[in-house]
Amino acid sequence: MRTRAEVYSPLQNTAVWLAAWLYNVESTDETVQALTDLGGPHTYQGEPIAHLLRDVRVEADLETPEPTVRLILWGPGQAPGLRAGSPAMEALTPAGAIVVRGAGATSHILVPDYGERGVTWRWFEDAERLPEPEWLSPGEADAALSAATEQAALLIEATGGTRADLPNPRLAVGSLADFYDTPGLPAGVTPRAAKLFARADRVAATIETVTDRLGDHSFDPQLFALWRHIRSARMAGVADAVVDYGREWGRR
Repeated sequence: MRTRAEVYSPLQNTAVWLAAWLYNVESTDETVQALTDLGGPHTYQGEPIAHLLRDVRVEADLETPEPTVRLILWGPGQAPGLRAGSPAMEALTPAGAIVVRGAGATSHILVPDYGERGVTWRWFEDAERLPEPEWLSPGEADAALSAATEQAALLIEATGGTRADLPNPRLAVGSLADFYDTPGLPAGVTPRAAKLFARADRVAATIETVTDRLGDHSFDPQLFALWRHIRSARMAGVADAVVDYGREWGRR
């Protein structure tokens, strides 16, 4: 099992860029370029990504007190926040989904399929209220991930020097953390959200270094237990950034 699929999804930054565009913080050109950097060319119903953006603009409820854009991540020990048996749930891939809040109780669920030639999007609607997410505050998510970070740091220290071909595990962690952060975040992301994303990237890079780069699987049970904390932090960070975009937009 490759670790990266469990601890990283391009949808984190995709969701934040989509929200920044909806609230007129970022331009269409900048947003399309960022999304392209996050997976190559994007298509929707056989058309360029601009058609998806147009439909999102039409359907999104920017007045809702809840996050207009919400990130859905899932994996071992963490069920996706979609209705069981729904078409969106059936179409879900390990990358997750983006939920755009529409009028009334309608949820517009955007499910990507990442392939070698780019990203293909499918659109689903659900008139019933989706299962409630964790709704962790940034502080709660950060506290949980901070504990996970400390645990991961101890684990990687224990592996130091075990592989001659990778004598500096921490250097590898830094390089991977840089990868996770590419291509960066849009303007106006709250410091709380940016901190959560950075911490999630760091822990994810640590896990990948130990399991995939060092090839040391003696800590797999402990490391795998961190996956949920990483995903939860990413979802909480997106929610915080989106709510703040909406708050600032309402003041204009």
